Amino acid sequence: MFQINHYFKPNEIINSGVFNDLGSLKVTSVSHTLCYALSIDYLSIALNNPCISAIIIGRDMLELLPDTNKGIICVENPEIRYIQLKNLLVENGFLEPSFEYGVDVSAKIDVSANVSIKCRIGKNVCIGRNTLIKDFTIIGDNCIIGDNCTVGNEGLYFKRDADGILYKVLHTGGVELCENVELMNNSMVQRSHDAGLFTKIGYGTKISVNVNVGHSCQIGKHTLISGNVQIAGRAKIGDYCWIGTSSTISDSVEIGNHANIRIGSVVVKNVKDGQDVSGNFAYDHVKQIRNFVKAQK
Repeated sequence: MFQINHYFKPNEIINSGVFNDLGSLKVTSVSHTLCYALSIDYLSIALNNPCISAIIIGRDMLELLPDTNKGIICVENPEIRYIQLKNLLVENGFLEPSFEYGVDVSAKIDVSANVSIKCRIGKNVCIGRNTLIKDFTIIGDNCIIGDNCTVGNEGLYFKRDADGILYKVLHTGGVELCENVELMNNSMVQRSHDAGLFTKIGYGTKISVNVNVGHSCQIGKHTLISGNVQIAGRAKIGDYCWIGTSSTISDSVEIGNHANIRIGSVVVKNVKDGQDVSGNFAYDHVKQIRNFVKAQK
């Protein structure tokens, strides 16, 4: 358990308190979590989340703060201070995902592959040449990982302060490949940046060559992802989807179950269950074709 007093100045502490984890005020299910809030709406969510024990807020929010027993820290830039605290804890060996490590004896790992000791590799897993499996990766039974893949690396995640200076956000989550996933040559799956959470690839999903799956993505079961696809951080893709070759999925976009993303699409907004989209920017495929035909006349 961490004491707020150990990490913040006395004049920044409105209410003292403790925390044992850092995470998102919306999704955390870990008790005694510290988060930050940039608006009164987010502050209200944090105050009503029983798992949140401490909140970093901006000085402009102090007048709006109701009575609370939660720890409250008031600073100039809540997001940057949160990142600085998170990076400090990571660098000192805290906030690591917790699960049982080990490699099943039936796994076939090429001698040129590099597999971290902080991983769990299931039964009948096959890992190809020059592939890198980094810390905090869980690979389910019967998965196939091709040559020159990387699973568990950090993604591009930076935040700017008021002066435009970039601060790197260290990742604290992991990667989980469920059973029967196949990751083909030269593809990459980045670890989650959220403490205790995992970038997840669902049961039976197949990912082709040269695909990048960004940090904290959630991909459902039996989805087919074609070659050269780029999926940005925090995107969610449902079950039984098809993502066409060379498509790009923007960060935090949600794609519903049974959706089709046509070849070369650039998806910047949510896609509904069963929807078929194409184009740059992607929208309904039939409308896209009709508009194309009109433009040719």
